[in-house]
Amino acid sequence: MPSAPDPLLTGKDELVFWPPIGREARAGSWSRQAETTLERIDGALAEGRRADAAALVRHLVVEAAEIHELLSEWCATIPAILAREGVSPARMAELDERARATAGEVDYAACWEHFVATAAQSADAIVAGTAGEDAVRLTVAAWLEGHDSHLLLTAGWVDAAVTELGEARLGELWAELQSEPIASYGRYDLARSPWPDSFALLVQIALEGMHAHFGGPARRGEIELIEHEDRIEMRFDPCGSGGRIRRQELFGVTQEPHPFAWNRVGVCHYCIHCCVLQQLEPIRRLGYPARVIEPPTEPGMQCSWTVYRRPDLVPESAYTAVGETPPLKREERD
Repeated sequence: MPSAPDPLLTGKDELVFWPPIGREARAGSWSRQAETTLERIDGALAEGRRADAAALVRHLVVEAAEIHELLSEWCATIPAILAREGVSPARMAELDERARATAGEVDYAACWEHFVATAAQSADAIVAGTAGEDAVRLTVAAWLEGHDSHLLLTAGWVDAAVTELGEARLGELWAELQSEPIASYGRYDLARSPWPDSFALLVQIALEGMHAHFGGPARRGEIELIEHEDRIEMRFDPCGSGGRIRRQELFGVTQEPHPFAWNRVGVCHYCIHCCVLQQLEPIRRLGYPARVIEPPTEPGMQCSWTVYRRPDLVPESAYTAVGETPPLKREERD
């Protein structure tokens, strides 16, 4: 935990301005933050705190924004990469048709605008006392209409890349797609930020993003959070992106072990982005992982993300799983 009281963890309001991200975030202890945003909205409505409920409905858009931006970028960049690699226009048209056959024909920009507008209208109606839980359900439905299809389109293009370039190039594909986010992980360098600050940021961002994917058994963004002395573990059953894809067996999985996929067979091609962004590249660039991931390799498996309270507490297995040398072994080797 941060060494000094942090408004994110101690604030009594539903939302507090948090300087590390330059905007409002949900307040409260980690266990309270693990509650879904919908639970917090339901609680505010039940207690007659309509302004709080409305603020949380508007916050659904904040939680979802990065996901929408990333899916939009990836769906544009993967075809560009394939074209650069020499895939013909005719073949590209076939791949596009195949991807959209699963995802459906959806105008994602229009879906996003509809969601943003619905959230604003619902929040206003809640404050006015003319709407309640029905408005919340409409807002969530507006987001999921675009999110679920957009996710399938992205996964479809990732599988198209495997078909055209081969499974062995998935690591470099995800590294290119996430080049900016990977670079941004420099904020977690011990030379730039005290680890307690990075620890809090890594946990909060994970919770916020997973709420927005609306995973869990009831698709409300449920997260099981377990606080250990040395770490915080977050479990998803399943997560609302790669975990749900893996559970439904919608797309391909790794057929051979690769460092960029935890050296495991059965990893969803979409899930590999978590390994590259959060575990493999941080080890290579910083010397330790940002988060340690246990991916599902079978349809019914849960996924877990773990953030350690100090980098030196990360187990050796987190390094060897991605083909890297643990720090102590590295020192012995040098």
